[in-house]
Amino acid sequence: MLINKYIKRFKSKIFHKILLTSSLTIIVTVIFLFVLLTNYYSDVIVQKELNLNVRTMEQLSDYLVHKDESLKEITLNLYTSGEMMEDISFALHNGYEEYNEYRLDKFTNSPSFMPKNIDRYFYGHFSQDQDINAVLLSSEKYSSIEYLFIYNYMRWNSSIVNVITNPVRGDNPFPRNEMLRPIIRELRDTITKTIQINNPSSLEKIGKLSVYYSTETLNKTIESKNTDVHSSYFIFENDQLIYSYYGNLPENVVITALTNNQDKLELDGKKYFINKFKNNNYQLLTVIPESELMKLSFFRGTMWVLVSVLTIISLIITYYTMKNYSARIQLIDTTIKEVETGNLDVRIPTSKRDDELTTIANSFNSMLDQVNYYIQHFYVLTMKQQQAELKALQAQINPHFLFNTLEVIRMQALIDGSKQSSKMIFLLSKLFRYTLESKEMVPLYLEIENAKQYLELIQLHYPNKLHVEIHTPKQLEQLQIQKLTLQPIIENYIVHGFKVDISNNCLSIDVIDNNDNVIIKIQDNGKGISANRLKEISVHLNSSDESELKSIGLKNIHHRLKLKHGESYGLTIESKENEGTIVSILLPKGGINHV
Repeated sequence: MLINKYIKRFKSKIFHKILLTSSLTIIVTVIFLFVLLTNYYSDVIVQKELNLNVRTMEQLSDYLVHKDESLKEITLNLYTSGEMMEDISFALHNGYEEYNEYRLDKFTNSPSFMPKNIDRYFYGHFSQDQDINAVLLSSEKYSSIEYLFIYNYMRWNSSIVNVITNPVRGDNPFPRNEMLRPIIRELRDTITKTIQINNPSSLEKIGKLSVYYSTETLNKTIESKNTDVHSSYFIFENDQLIYSYYGNLPENVVITALTNNQDKLELDGKKYFINKFKNNNYQLLTVIPESELMKLSFFRGTMWVLVSVLTIISLIITYYTMKNYSARIQLIDTTIKEVETGNLDVRIPTSKRDDELTTIANSFNSMLDQVNYYIQHFYVLTMKQQQAELKALQAQINPHFLFNTLEVIRMQALIDGSKQSSKMIFLLSKLFRYTLESKEMVPLYLEIENAKQYLELIQLHYPNKLHVEIHTPKQLEQLQIQKLTLQPIIENYIVHGFKVDISNNCLSIDVIDNNDNVIIKIQDNGKGISANRLKEISVHLNSSDESELKSIGLKNIHHRLKLKHGESYGLTIESKENEGTIVSILLPKGGINHV
């Protein structure tokens, strides 16, 4: 019985219904969004990491291809240098001592003061590349002949893991050489590029040139990713592994990833993400263990706790907020019931909070005040209403009185023989009548006609000093435009740009059909506007400050156009000091309203 009573009471309270509905909505929405966003975010960050690996592989590939192209260019230069090929061929067939005597004899018979030898030639071509540790020139026919040129001693020495050597006859061939015949040279952090050297005439293989590149640049390229995910990179050239980074993966994983065309791999209960890239003779491979990518999704557990706590806090805040509103609504309901009994002196206690319930309370109290006042002062109010109507009729008569008075003055000026004054009064009267019309939108031809009348009034005031040209396509004459759009712009030119002391003032108005829009261009050859002033005007036109919108000016027109048609419409100003000004108005064709 007690439970049924509580349920009935719960159903009868809108506060309880809203609280239950909002709580369920919040909980379901938060859970749904959290699951959706975390899954999406996990997929996004995983894909982002994979894409980052692809871009890194592209950079590594470009680096290697660039090195190959540089090496090909050096090889081509070597073959085109006949004298140097002779030196290399002699050095590879005779050893250092004979080559040294050979170069000494050539230098003695040479008119040049600069000695030329293999060391200088290689230094000029290879020393500029900061990635090269050393270059090895070795003979094909004589295994004891080998020349090693070192360009970065520190990196070269640190790259040597193990070397088994035999002493070779002769001292160091060059200042930067080691004259030892390596039987085995085991290197680390090094990529070796080998070029076969043939005799240009017989095409017989006489030796090979080995260039040892440091992997330091490749390592820096990978490390510049700035990510916590450790991806393993492998570079193969002609199916031979030449470089690896973080390559501490099981061998079967690398082999399977290389031969498998899938982007995901599962071996020994572990999952891996695969990326491949091929360019020229190089095949690049990245392998990312799923455990590494899961580092990017560690936040899920923390987020679950955080979201749960925040959801509970939001429900508690919602409960107490709605409870407060429920009490205020109950107070309003009690007051309304008092009014139903005929008690018009009761009032709803107002709160300092600025919300809808306070507005309702104030409006309700104000309504009761007005009702009491209406009852007490009905006849007085009726009389005041009649007086207000009489004043409204009076206000309608005043413009007609002004027009009639101007017409009387014009007729008197015409009788007195002052045709120019009569015409000016006539034009002024028409301008006033157009201004006081209640229409907001008018056809373009009427707005143009009003502008013509204003310009004619100016021409009467300044005879033979202003030339006017107006071009309006026939099909655009009925275009709807806001009233008093053109005349304030022209008036702005007369006040600020018109030159009274010259007779070649020109003003043109061109209406241009521009696809879905219409451009009205008002151009003059007046005083123009300085660059700083033009910048101030542009800022003022687009500012949100509406303090000056009461004046009929450029900002007024600009804001009216934007409010009527949208943010993309309005006016723009171009001007050069002492050259003139162009004001362009952009309108939608057909007068489609934004509001």
